[in-house]
Amino acid sequence: MARKKAEMQAPVSPLARARTAHEQGNVRRARQLLTDAASSGPEGEREEARRLLELTGPDSRALLAAAVALVLILIATWVAILHR
Repeated sequence: MARKKAEMQAPVSPLARARTAHEQGNVRRARQLLTDAASSGPEGEREEARRLLELTGPDSRALLAAAVALVLILIATWVAILHR
């Protein structure tokens, strides 16, 4: 019982809390915690937090592909409307 209670307690450091949030799929919260860890966390964890922030950042190629797809949809819609 004591073991379960110890496992249920939240991690103490911002970096550990960020890792837990990321493992649970909450990337937005993980990035917030990583930002806190990178700026005010323990000195030994700051560089690791910065590295993880870079890894969890938005994928620029995916954003570009989505933007191109949106533009193509808008052009196709515009052409379809004008073709009537």
